[in-house]
Amino acid sequence: MNKVRISADAVLAIIRGIFEDEDVDIVIDDPEAPEGWQGKTVSEILNVEYYTYKHRPKSTQDAINAILAEKGQTNELGALNCAYGLLTLETIERLFSKDVDMVVLGAKLQYYIQTEKIKLLEYLIEDSNIATSGLRIPVQFGSETRKAVVLFDRPLVSDIQTAAPFGEMANVDVDIAILLYPDVVSYSDYTVNIGFTENGVAKNADIPLSSFSIAETMTQDALPGIQAKEQVGNINLSRAVSFVLVFEGYNNPFINYITDKQLASGKVDNNEQFTMRVTRAGKTYTHTVVVKDHQTVVNADTGNETHTLSLTRRGI
Repeated sequence: MNKVRISADAVLAIIRGIFEDEDVDIVIDDPEAPEGWQGKTVSEILNVEYYTYKHRPKSTQDAINAILAEKGQTNELGALNCAYGLLTLETIERLFSKDVDMVVLGAKLQYYIQTEKIKLLEYLIEDSNIATSGLRIPVQFGSETRKAVVLFDRPLVSDIQTAAPFGEMANVDVDIAILLYPDVVSYSDYTVNIGFTENGVAKNADIPLSSFSIAETMTQDALPGIQAKEQVGNINLSRAVSFVLVFEGYNNPFINYITDKQLASGKVDNNEQFTMRVTRAGKTYTHTVVVKDHQTVVNADTGNETHTLSLTRRGI
């Protein structure tokens, strides 16, 4: 496996990709926000120019001249609304291995931003953590692809300048930890959705998986070889596929339904079919399945249910 070359520009591209995600860069509709912010996105209001050490922020005069050149006569105070974010790499720790390329990065975003925007910046960082929690994000370093786990620390105000050219400004530091994995299929690449019918109403729900396993079993028969009859080979006669899902007992429509069936004392349709849709790396596979085995364990220490559900494809 080729080693990736880490650069501040590449890391900044990862961070900006997260900030520009539609779940992070949302339209502001909070009635308590200033009137001028309403209907605009978070990035529009923050108005941050991101850069690395090889670039420098524009001076106030340059910013005003650029706006004048682009729009003609304008309010020069509009140019003073810009903020700046410098990204620096602090640590790079690479797994000592010839074959596996795994890297732990430490980076820092140093903001020079208006104090009135600090609360909005806090929301941006928190929403970024929520959006990336538990995900391995596909990233690119040159021709090499990796999966990245990104964690933002809370914004920390280190200094406030009350008479800066851009108004009352603050220096705000945000520490960032990034773990780069090889680009392999992982738990986060799988989604399992099960469709069922309850009281004549078709429903479906995603399963909050703890683990998911698939077993493919072939029934074989031994036959003599074509060219050498004294040697025996095997052919596959039939193929069976089964699935095992392990999940916690959340208040989920399907989990509640399947648990009601398990606890029911009356008549239960033990051949009820379900439609299971397995999505892996953007491709969806659909199976009609029946329950083979369902075990529920209630843990005394946590009180949580843990379900182990075995499903097999339904026959005729």
